[in-house]
Amino acid sequence: MTADRSMVKPAADTSPVRSLIAVDGIDGSGKSVLAERLGAAAADLGINAVVLAIDDFRRPVDWGRRPPGDARSEADLYYEEYYDLPLLDQCLAAFLGGDASVEIPVFDSAAHRLDGRRTIVFGAATVAIVEGVFALRLANLAAGGALIYVRTSFAAARERIVRRDTQRGRDRGDVIHRITARYFPAQERYLREFDPLIRADVLVDHEILGAPRIVHLRSEHLGPELSAVVSRALRAFATAPRSPAASEVA
Repeated sequence: MTADRSMVKPAADTSPVRSLIAVDGIDGSGKSVLAERLGAAAADLGINAVVLAIDDFRRPVDWGRRPPGDARSEADLYYEEYYDLPLLDQCLAAFLGGDASVEIPVFDSAAHRLDGRRTIVFGAATVAIVEGVFALRLANLAAGGALIYVRTSFAAARERIVRRDTQRGRDRGDVIHRITARYFPAQERYLREFDPLIRADVLVDHEILGAPRIVHLRSEHLGPELSAVVSRALRAFATAPRSPAASEVA
């Protein structure tokens, strides 16, 4: 006997609903620390989360040479080529679609090349925390993700980046060149084109290192679960250790 298809009910979808939240801001604003606090807060509340760092999606760029006819500046290359945002957006689509993992190339920052591949395991995660610059350029996040923006002046960020990167062994002149020729001009372009301060669900002022201040928090977009995670993380962010290794990060 063949069952009447009109009488057959589809099985209920029991897969968990997954959501995205991004921590955005210029270099030196404290994004990395806050993203870590979000992950810890989610775990404390029994929520499985995975962190996707935009820095893990970098690509080799030849800063000194351009193909014939390519007159782009270092800031343009940094904005348009350095980060493989399409690949990260594909990973976000896979996460939202219920995939268990994704595989991405590994960027060797010392050799400035791609070297091997690694797997990002989503597992039972229901929240993906995206950390890094240019978050609103990711279509999946801009379409429905929540956004935390960490606001810091360029002057304060410059001081933090120079201290952070020279303590890591980089030449001071090279660090200043990267700031003035790549980081800040590209981030100024992003601010002009996407206006993340206006679009942020949570705006955090972090002008004074170790003393973040909530400017606004729109809980209606976050929902109760993410609101609880964000509130807990922001309290921990305010009490984060003020050492260069822990606080003066991207």
